[in-house]
Amino acid sequence: MKTHVTLVSMLFVSLAGCLDGYGTGSGAPIATGPDPQSLRGDALPAGAVSFFKKLACPEGWKPYEPAVGRTIVAASETLPSGEAVGEPLSSQEERVHSHALGASVEIPAVSYVGAPGGGNSGVGQAGAVSFATTSDPASAEVPYVQLLACRKHEEPVLRSTPLPSRMLMFYDLEKCPEGWKPAEGTAGRLLVGLPQDAPADQPFGGDPFTSPELRSHGHAFSSAVETPSHGIGLAGGCCGDGYAKKGAYEFASMTEPSEVDVPMLVLLQCEKE
Repeated sequence: MKTHVTLVSMLFVSLAGCLDGYGTGSGAPIATGPDPQSLRGDALPAGAVSFFKKLACPEGWKPYEPAVGRTIVAASETLPSGEAVGEPLSSQEERVHSHALGASVEIPAVSYVGAPGGGNSGVGQAGAVSFATTSDPASAEVPYVQLLACRKHEEPVLRSTPLPSRMLMFYDLEKCPEGWKPAEGTAGRLLVGLPQDAPADQPFGGDPFTSPELRSHGHAFSSAVETPSHGIGLAGGCCGDGYAKKGAYEFASMTEPSEVDVPMLVLLQCEKE
C-alpha cells in the first residue's frame, strides 16, 4: 500500500514539473468549453418575427402584439411593411360574409277571348319580374391555425453551425439584416406549406396584394321562376291579354362584390444568403 502511494506521488510531481502556470506547457491558456451562459439564445438577428407552437416565447423573444389575430404577408413596394389589413380575429373565430343579389326575368304574355276581370281572379301579370335580397351570412372557410407570434429582441448568439441559406424570415425592421436579402417571389402572397411531391417556389391563385385594401369577390347564381296553371273561364284568343303564361323561366346573374376579411399584417421578409 505504501509503495502504491509513493508511485502515485512521484508521478504527480513528475507531471507537475512539465506544466507551466497555465497547465499547458506552452505559456498560453488552455482552450476550454464555452460558458454555459453563452449557449443561451439563438443565431437569428434581432427584429426577427416568427410563430411558435408554445404558450410562451423563447428566451430572447417577446410576444409580438401587432400580429395577434392576423396572418403575416410579405411586403412589397406598393404594400409597405407595418400595414395592418382588416380586423384581427378573436380566438377560433370563423369570420362570415354575405352578398347582395338581385335579378330580373321576363314573363311572356298569353291572351284569352273575352273581357278580363269578373271571376277570373288570381292570375299573374306578364312582363318583367324583379327581386333584390341579401344572402344569409356564410363562412369563407379559410383554414387557419392560431400560433404564438414572437419578435426577437436580443442580439444573435454566434454558432459554429451557420443558419441555412435560403431560409425565410419575417423582420420588424426597415431593411434586411447583414447576411440576409429581400425575399423574391413572396411579396404580397400568403405562404402555404409545400404539398407532397409538389414543385417549390410556385405562385398560384390570384394576383399579389398590392394595397392594404381587402380583396372582394362575387358569385354567379341562377334559378327559375315558375308560373303554374290557373283556372280561367275563357278560351285562348283576343282580347283579354296581359296574363302571365304558364311555364318555367330561367335567369342568371352575379352577386354584388363582398369582402372576405382575412386580417393580415404586412412585414419585410428576408432570405438568408
